Amino acid sequence: MIDAQTSTPVFRFEPGTTGRFQNRKITFIRQAVQGHMIEYSPDPEAENIPAIMKGSRPDLEFVGRRIVPHHELTAALMDGTLDIDEGDYVFIDHSQTFKPQFVASLDESPAQDLILRFASVMLMREICQERGILKRTRSEIKGIESVILRKLPGRIAQLSGTIEKLRRHPFRKKSIPIDSATAQTIKRWDEQLRTHGFCNLVDNRHLSGNSTSKLAPEVVEILKAVIDQYETLEKVPKTDVHDKITSKVNAKRQSLLAAIEIREAVGELIEVKEREAVNKVVPPSLKTVSAWIKAISPLESILRKNGSDYMDRNRFIVGMGLNVERAGQIVMIDENDVDLMTIVPYPYLVHFLGEEKLRALGISEAKPLRVIMSVMIDVYTGCILGMQIGMTATPDLAKRTFLMAMSDKTKLAEACGAEGEWNQFLRPEKVMHDSGNAYLAGATEMLCAQLRIDKVSAPKAKAFIRAAVERVFKTVNRGLLAKIPGKTFSNIGERGEYDAEAEAVMTLDDLIQVLTVWIVDIYHNDENGGRDNLTPADLWNHEMRVGIGCRPIPALKNMTHIFGTTFFRRAQTTGIRVMHANYSSKVFARELLRDPNRAFKIRWWEENLSEIQVEIKPRTWIPLEVMDPRARGVNLDEWLLILKREEVERNPDAEATRRSAEQKIDSLIQDRIATRRKVTRKTMTPELLLKTEQRALRYFATPTTMIASAQTHSLYGVPVGGADDEGGAHARGTSAGSGDQNSGAHVKPTDRTAARGRRPKDIFKPGTME
Repeated sequence: MIDAQTSTPVFRFEPGTTGRFQNRKITFIRQAVQGHMIEYSPDPEAENIPAIMKGSRPDLEFVGRRIVPHHELTAALMDGTLDIDEGDYVFIDHSQTFKPQFVASLDESPAQDLILRFASVMLMREICQERGILKRTRSEIKGIESVILRKLPGRIAQLSGTIEKLRRHPFRKKSIPIDSATAQTIKRWDEQLRTHGFCNLVDNRHLSGNSTSKLAPEVVEILKAVIDQYETLEKVPKTDVHDKITSKVNAKRQSLLAAIEIREAVGELIEVKEREAVNKVVPPSLKTVSAWIKAISPLESILRKNGSDYMDRNRFIVGMGLNVERAGQIVMIDENDVDLMTIVPYPYLVHFLGEEKLRALGISEAKPLRVIMSVMIDVYTGCILGMQIGMTATPDLAKRTFLMAMSDKTKLAEACGAEGEWNQFLRPEKVMHDSGNAYLAGATEMLCAQLRIDKVSAPKAKAFIRAAVERVFKTVNRGLLAKIPGKTFSNIGERGEYDAEAEAVMTLDDLIQVLTVWIVDIYHNDENGGRDNLTPADLWNHEMRVGIGCRPIPALKNMTHIFGTTFFRRAQTTGIRVMHANYSSKVFARELLRDPNRAFKIRWWEENLSEIQVEIKPRTWIPLEVMDPRARGVNLDEWLLILKREEVERNPDAEATRRSAEQKIDSLIQDRIATRRKVTRKTMTPELLLKTEQRALRYFATPTTMIASAQTHSLYGVPVGGADDEGGAHARGTSAGSGDQNSGAHVKPTDRTAARGRRPKDIFKPGTME
């Protein structure tokens, strides 16, 4: 598979995938050398073509198979002309779906409890939907509790039958408690499932309590050492492990008794507590050893019991590292403090921390601070897919890193002055993270479920698993930023008396530029001994040229649903206006005629203003295309620059003033700054969108908001305070003394208002100069 266009990644589409390409229904047949073979379905609009014009519209009339190059498919997927049918996962949270493999891996007791909880919640939801119960309160669930308990045995039997096919031994627990669930417990389980996903329903009470309370400390140490030695290296029977532990415990007991006898022989008094402690050093039973093996056995034991396929599906630990075979199979995400004091401008501090927190901290201007860098790296190629800068590690920072990993960063690299291209972007198959709160949050779980990305926590006490991403942070802090003034060092001992805050010279924009150039031109072209002395760029190009490609990113419609901002807005005759651009379509125009005053639910994405998604019916969304061709394919920052430059061209005086005040700023620098700000921008909210629209009003000569009829007089030449003719006389007439300002005559308030009624309309005869 060789692609002539090396500037874009090669996406892999599975055979049988359906979708729409250039407004035509297609089906992917197979992968070819230069692209993919797709089959075009008949288009209903082709029947409306007159007979005399048959053959003039191949875009509608062509039916059959055609090979489309990879670069055309990639470009179409990015600009929205290619829409892949991936299921309605935008509205269905797959983190709440039933996972048979996960349930089959559990012990019998927690597996049965998990099935019971999931079945109770799903029955409650189904019954509430059938009866039209919108708000699931405790009293409402109490009313359908008897129906849930009556249907519960059948649903549990159905789910258990699916699990028993995957288990080595069938469930022994067949009876279901009569009062297995109450309204309060079902409500709590529903909240757990909706907030944290399916796996959070597991009951871990069988692991609660202090398992070492009945064992002596010496016995606990021997248990851990023997189990780690014999249970993880080879398949040793539990009886043999128990014999090893018994012999070691007996030897330890004999050594303690011998030590007491020696101390008694020299005349030392032995306390009763010490003798009792020695008497507690007894070998554990076989049942206790089996319980310990089941509770503390590390990942090697799971690999031996379930095989490498199970590890690939769940934790991907094989041997002493990761088993990866293609680009995007496993990516790692993590954040770390940048060991450099960076001068953060005050607007960015307000953006990150908020005005109230800055007021409490006493910050009123730019201040040197340490920022956090979030990085997502591909394990197979070693390429950095995304980088974001923030002040704290939050789910929003992780979300922006996910977005950057699936976006083309060529403009960002060009804006920062890099010589190479940052064209590595894809949708990961699996993402591995640590136990940070930003990645364990329900928002991140929901994001991965919507993107259909498996989210896996890295195993604890095995730091080498995440060596790829940790090496990036180490190289940045100890290599790239080591010689820049303002370095904070890794600890207080290394820093000594150095005042990093006073020595800070690098601004936030400079830091973004340095990191971007280093990633594109240095890191991606640095040879790595662990990858046969190949660079990350070499591995990426090889995978795109002769490999199997990578997983395609979501279509523009899906990206708008997942990363866009949701708000309500009323439509006008020209469509829906967002950020001073009109959006409309034929289907929406017909829908608008039914209810012109309706407020529509909108999803708008600031990274691509080409279209928005509008909900016309419950769970029914349609795309609206932007009417202004200038806004197609641009993001919010680029659109604001377009409006600003056109306003300057319309007003020569403002242009001259701007040139005299900003002689050192040119348009190219503004482009670069606007592009680099994407690395630090937070997720757009409806409140922030309204503020941005208000700031952009200065670029317009006429109002763009809806105007009431009572306000039109003051906007079209008639003063609000009165309408005077050319001679200065009031249009409606004034009293004799009203023209004298010093006469003190009383003026009625109604005389100060504009004349009511419609303005006179001039009528010109046809053929005249007017």
